[in-house]
Parts: sequence; C-alpha cells; structure tokens
Amino acid sequence: MRKWSATLDGVAFSCHTVRVKAMQTMELTTNQVYAKLKTTDFAGFDKPGTNKGARGQLIELALGIPNSSKLTDLSDGELKTFTVGESIAVTQLKHCLTDIIENGAEFEDSKVGQKLAQTLYVGFTRDNDYVNTALVNEEVDPAHYEQLAEDYGYISAKIKEAYMNGTELSTTTGPNKLLQIRTKASKSSNGKYTPLCYNGVELKNKGMAFYLLAGFGKQVIK
Repeated sequence: MRKWSATLDGVAFSCHTVRVKAMQTMELTTNQVYAKLKTTDFAGFDKPGTNKGARGQLIELALGIPNSSKLTDLSDGELKTFTVGESIAVTQLKHCLTDIIENGAEFEDSKVGQKLAQTLYVGFTRDNDYVNTALVNEEVDPAHYEQLAEDYGYISAKIKEAYMNGTELSTTTGPNKLLQIRTKASKSSNGKYTPLCYNGVELKNKGMAFYLLAGFGKQVIK
C-alpha cells in the first residue's frame, strides 16, 4: 500500500492505492474503471473552479488513467465527468473539421462517434456530491446512437454549408437536442481568441466544440 497526493487547479487530493506505478502505465478498460468508480470515495473532491476539467483530471489520476493524447481515455472507451444540469463537452470542433468537410465521415467513423461509442458518465451535483455512474454504448441503448447520428449529420451539414458559403458558424443544435456545437475558447497570451479556421476559411472568431446537452446528463445517471 502506497500513499500519494496531487494538487490540480488549487485542489489538493490524496488517496491510498495499490501498485501505483503499474496502474499508471496500464491501459484500463471501461469495465475496470466502472468497478473502481463504484468503490471510490469522492468526498475529497472540491467544486470545480476556473478549470472545468480539473475534477476529471483528478479522477483520472486517482484511477491510474495515464495522461495521453489518445482520442479516448480508456482502451475501449471514454470517461466523462460532468455536473448534472450542465452540458457535457465532447471534443473541440477543430479536431473534427477534416472528418466533416473533407471526408464526409458518417457518425460512427467520426471522432465524435468514436469518442462516444462506449462512454462512462460520472455525474456530480453542483455542490460536487457524487450522483451515479452509467456505462452507455450502442448495445445498451441503440436508439440513443441513432439520435446522435442524426444530430451529427445535421450539424455537419451546417458546418459544410458555412465553409462553402464563407459564412460564420453559430450555436447549432441537432433535431434530437442531444448534440450541439457552440463556442469553447480561452484567450491566448496576447489577450485575443484564436479563430476557428479551415483551409484559410474563418468559420468563427474563436474556438467551438461539440457538446452533449444538459437534458441527456440528467437522464443518463438516474
């Protein structure tokens, strides 16, 4: 048994774990993380501050999920922590523009589809009390993925239209009110936003991202 601690975004977190070094290098599965989440004590996690990703990063650290540039957090899926009543960030739109504009990728082959193909959702209240964990994949809820695909197709068409016409993107929500794109950006060191561009065409004066709307989060962890 080894004790360790970490601080992120001003939040101190510590726990006891077994074979920490081995866990940090091991690629965990969704089933392994689901089991760990069910026995994790979340009392030490404070309400997220300016860095909305701090809680998720601390949970990943506690579970031994390595920090990497891979598309998904786990060997066979994704981990999403969120506050119930708030939308859930999926991925930055800039990473998806080639899929949408150049390749015309279907939802299941897109970066959004791959990130959401098998996802562990971990819900918290606004006071940062743990609510529940849910594992969602196409086998569990095929209708959900049909609706996601429809929303993705609708939003993709709007993005391609904006690119072809040289018009600015705005907040766009799919017909099933599951997926949405909207602004998600921070100012750079010069105090300005980095525009969202593709092949020299400015689509927005700042970054945007795909989100799952808040209604889904309320339903998934009931």
